[in-house]
Amino acid sequence: MTKRIVILGGGTGGTLTANRLHRHFRHHGSQHQPVEITVVDQDDHHVYQPGLLFVPFGLANHSEIVRPRQAQLHRDIEFVQDLIDHVDIHADTVYLQGGRELP
Repeated sequence: MTKRIVILGGGTGGTLTANRLHRHFRHHGSQHQPVEITVVDQDDHHVYQPGLLFVPFGLANHSEIVRPRQAQLHRDIEFVQDLIDHVDIHADTVYLQGGRELP
């Protein structure tokens, strides 16, 4: 049976957590229990926050510090762009506004 991890929020913390979990399970996980990691966020724009310091001085522009979220995640991590409707902790399911359910 596949273990599924859903991370709500694709900011710096969510992205870092997803990539570290992927690396952990790749090196320490069981071959008999694969792991699927999904990151959910409402938009597909990851802002490199330290780069914001350079924008007002003309040393960087918006397009240089913004990247697609999927580009910041390992290729085996699924990214879902949607709003979260609610989380049912008893059913271990995340319901998205677009109608998708993530168990």
